[in-house]
Amino acid sequence: MNIRTTSIAALMAVVLVGSVAACSSAAAPTEDKAQDTLKVGIEGAYPPFNYYDKDNKLVGFDVDITTALSKDMGVKVEYVATPWDSILGGLLAKKYDIIISSMAITEERKAKVDFTEPYYHTGSQLFAPTDTSITDSAQIKGKQIGVAIGTTFEEKARALGADVVTYKSDLLAFEDVKNGRLDGLLTDGPVGGNAIQVGGYDMKAVGTPLIDAAAGIAVNKNNSGLLKKLNAAITKIQDDGTYLKISTKWFGTDIR
Repeated sequence: MNIRTTSIAALMAVVLVGSVAACSSAAAPTEDKAQDTLKVGIEGAYPPFNYYDKDNKLVGFDVDITTALSKDMGVKVEYVATPWDSILGGLLAKKYDIIISSMAITEERKAKVDFTEPYYHTGSQLFAPTDTSITDSAQIKGKQIGVAIGTTFEEKARALGADVVTYKSDLLAFEDVKNGRLDGLLTDGPVGGNAIQVGGYDMKAVGTPLIDAAAGIAVNKNNSGLLKKLNAAITKIQDDGTYLKISTKWFGTDIR
């Protein structure tokens, strides 16, 4: 589950939005503990959902949604940029309170953390060079297919019999397709389309979307108070038109 030139240092940086208030970094919020700052785990390398722009500012759909939710909840936000393959572990280690980073809700993840109601739905898509002989995802068996490690895309590619090559981010997979090291890659549809447009890759979407995935906000177990507040805020921004405005800004449509 990306595109734009981002330094490793930028990915690992902690970006502060607004003023950082006193909030314990050692413990996640509990139902009886008020907080005025919410620490948010985010990848920062998954455009157009979350990424660093040319001014090294964290932007994207996930960021705008976080801003809207935090405003409704009356809290400030502190982002903790974390590589995708360790982002769930960071939440379990209580390095941040929640994850808002386009994380698909799966049964495996639900065994470890709780999720809010979905805040958007999307589908995975196969992308390949424009001159590819592949016309359908069923044809990737035995093909070299790139995926971001630890994603539902990896699971799907393996299930289809592909020779899977894993990457820290989609950007690296796109570069390897460009350089002829891969037959294609599997990622989120809007993410791949954005990468092709911004990066100028000579690639195209192949076949129909493979997975209808729902993304949720991840919260540590036994934190029903925070979960309830987040769900209420999601409902609020969807009902008052804020969500539609944000979704239209990034995708030209409502992806809820």
